[in-house]
Amino acid sequence: MKNFFSSKKFVSTAALLAIVASSQASAASISFGGQMAGDDSGLTSNFVADPSHAMNDGANGFFVETFDSATALDGAPAGTTEYNATGAAGVGCAVNSTGSGIVVTSSTDGLGVRNDDVNNGAAAPANDNTCYGHTPAIGGDLPAWVEIDYTAFLASQGDFGITYLGFYWGSIDEYNTFSFFSGDDLVAEIDGETLTNAANAGNQTDPETNRYVNIDFSFADAFDRVRISTTGIAGEFDNIVIGLASRPVPAPAGLAFLGLGLLGLSFSRKFKK
Repeated sequence: MKNFFSSKKFVSTAALLAIVASSQASAASISFGGQMAGDDSGLTSNFVADPSHAMNDGANGFFVETFDSATALDGAPAGTTEYNATGAAGVGCAVNSTGSGIVVTSSTDGLGVRNDDVNNGAAAPANDNTCYGHTPAIGGDLPAWVEIDYTAFLASQGDFGITYLGFYWGSIDEYNTFSFFSGDDLVAEIDGETLTNAANAGNQTDPETNRYVNIDFSFADAFDRVRISTTGIAGEFDNIVIGLASRPVPAPAGLAFLGLGLLGLSFSRKFKK
């Protein structure tokens, strides 16, 4: 099938904002803004060709984690419902990415998936009336975290790296943090305090604290694992989009110049003898 699992296309990058994650200038560039999702889930990435998420977007080289079981990637195994809230709040929810060979782990009760709000527990991102993820789960211990590990998935894809990640970050609090790793190395980190005015932190409707965040990485700084952590209640997120890029190769003209340089070096050595 022609989908995300066999795509060889490069991922174009969004317009970059002059903000750099974790002071690592070469690691990642951050911009804000997405498009309205057509499935009533608030904001999604501008890279998603079908904002209704009706068929997900694997065929175009992007994977969309919506936390809604109805929008699983075509051809992928079913996701897990183990993190769903009990009762009506968890109906129709799922972590689809686990069906794609992507590993999700968390602290004790560190991840919850639901489709409603819980006072002092979790609140959906603004205008998001679908399932979403949050850390911790209701009643979970703090600090809490959830980690999405793409290592095994990337190994099955060949010489590819994740060079784009977008996510809808809801009711951003200063104590929410997204950390990106390549192996054991921290590539970039972004926290709520960096993005918000403390006076508005946690507001469920303010556009300043409900943002679609786009992060672009160079191939050299591509990440394979992201950790969402919080020291308070809660960190909420939806419509996580990743995009792959293959390793850049030298352009033919560049190879020609390299060849001429080596040839010149050879002649230089001959004249010195």
